Amino acid sequence: MPIAVKHYLSSNINKLTSNVSSVLSKFLSFALVGILGTLAHYTVLFALVEWQNIQPLSATAYGAIAGLLVNYFLNFKLTFNSGQRHTQTFPKFALIACCGMGFNVAFMAILIPHFYYLYAQIMTTVLVLVWNFFANILWTFKMDKTSETSLLKITALIKKPYFIIGLVLTMLLIRLLTLSLYPLYDPSESRYAEMARKMVETGNWVTPMIEYGVPFWGKPPLTIWLTAGSLNLVGINEFAARLPSVVLNVGVAWIIYYLVRIQKGSEKALSALLILSSTVLFFVMTGTVAMDLAMNFGITLALAAFWLALRGEKALWGYLFFFGLSIGLMAKGPITLVLCGTSIGLWTLLTGRWLDIWQRIPWIRGTLLMLCLCAPWYWLAELRTPGFLEYFFIGEHWKRFTEPGWKGDLYGVGRGHAHGMIWLYWLGGSFPWSFILLYKLSNKLLHKEAKQLFYSGDGWLLYGWLWMLTPLLFFSISANIIWTYVLPSLAGLALVLADSLTGSRVQRAILSLLVPLLFLGLVFSYQRPESDFFPSQKRLVEAYSALANTGERLIYLNEKIDYSAQFYLRGKVIEIPNLEALQQHLATANHDYYVIRNPILDSLPDSAKAYLQPVKTYGRYTLFHATDNTNDQAFAH
Repeated sequence: MPIAVKHYLSSNINKLTSNVSSVLSKFLSFALVGILGTLAHYTVLFALVEWQNIQPLSATAYGAIAGLLVNYFLNFKLTFNSGQRHTQTFPKFALIACCGMGFNVAFMAILIPHFYYLYAQIMTTVLVLVWNFFANILWTFKMDKTSETSLLKITALIKKPYFIIGLVLTMLLIRLLTLSLYPLYDPSESRYAEMARKMVETGNWVTPMIEYGVPFWGKPPLTIWLTAGSLNLVGINEFAARLPSVVLNVGVAWIIYYLVRIQKGSEKALSALLILSSTVLFFVMTGTVAMDLAMNFGITLALAAFWLALRGEKALWGYLFFFGLSIGLMAKGPITLVLCGTSIGLWTLLTGRWLDIWQRIPWIRGTLLMLCLCAPWYWLAELRTPGFLEYFFIGEHWKRFTEPGWKGDLYGVGRGHAHGMIWLYWLGGSFPWSFILLYKLSNKLLHKEAKQLFYSGDGWLLYGWLWMLTPLLFFSISANIIWTYVLPSLAGLALVLADSLTGSRVQRAILSLLVPLLFLGLVFSYQRPESDFFPSQKRLVEAYSALANTGERLIYLNEKIDYSAQFYLRGKVIEIPNLEALQQHLATANHDYYVIRNPILDSLPDSAKAYLQPVKTYGRYTLFHATDNTNDQAFAH
């Protein structure tokens, strides 16, 4: 091949490669900017549909307008770095966006009849994104000669502190927007939500009720108080039930950010905030009705306040240490004192700072404050329901800890596991950062530099390690555990890892988005009518509510009623014990609805089948409607 031809081909291939690389980098920038515009779009769409009851087709148009302004100004400076006047570029950009909005509405009109509206919006967004990008690069900014490569601009953006703040706020927004997109799941989350609903209904704010007239002795009432207060203010729904957990975890995240900023500066504080917020367990629990959230808030406040008081910060921190312990005592009980006391005791033993701790912590006045905040409720609870203190302290704390599969649990069964199972829970609950920490630890050990991970002159790193390890070591010897017991260790993980984490911020950003995006996928998968990923009675209750006439009740056969059914029907659910009771109910000729577990359908007598018409099967249950008479063949399902 002649040299001139080779030179020509090489020159054009290089140009083509350069052009493709430039287009791809610009598209990446355009897409990243589009995420912010899309968030604005989706926020408006969701708010109008869910809260204002506006039709999705109209709501999506308003959302597109909100996204337009965000997209234009960020793309003008970031993606294309335009030197043209806004009078030249904005009309073109707006015209292209209007076409895109028209495509958006048209695609949504086509897709909404076939897909859930958020699914339809995702597919539409991808198509409109491609249109907007190529239309803008080929027309709006075609004559712009001053644009720089967007890759450099993206890198500069990622280096800014507000980029991490934006990631954290994005995770928080995802959690807030999904609070009501999936049901309260059985048994744990719906149980606590239903106890809070009963508290609002009955007005008994002293002792939570597991059933009407049956006191709940398993835990103190702080979580139920918070949930009941939210239900009372916002309404009886999933969003209100889960909102206190969001507030509590936002509080935990702020405490960790503040603590690390005082100790290590803003950059390390933002890293700790990002790590904590994006772990599996912390992200999922930010929006879960559970007792562990309030306890974790109390432990976090106590351990952070202890360190700040020891540093010689304001004297108030010494009292906030005891206030945090009080929160934990009112959330789950003495386990708060055990976990905090073990961390602080081991740290003091290893550092020898006994005198500092005695002088800087108001032990006597703080303890009196803690007792004044907690003891009145414990006394009143025993007075109202005698036997509470014995069950709570001996059963829930000693026997649950020492007896595998403890049989004395009034509200379930003991969760017996092999000793040390908590470490596997930690590995999963701290994902993806648990693997990063293990990698760093193994790397330091390989190079005989492990001391750098554990030692600092002021004891800070040791404090973080003990914060993380104490719950894991303690529950390693417990006979009954669940994965949420890992939660108090996550703040310690964030402290330790943020102190040593170096490398690409892009990698950190990708890691931090893994969990939120996976969770978002699970939530969207639930929107399919046949999905039963979340164990809950909500869809059966909705089917019953849509079909039932006045006076037609929902009745469960030979089954302890799931708390989600009680919550969604405001406690108006009936349980019957056996087939004889079922036949008696059917004989009343009242056209009630019945929920029966699928495994026992074959055991139903023909006399019962003749009156039961299947309506809906969901998970392990089938909903039936009692009629005057129906052919046995209708029973086949």
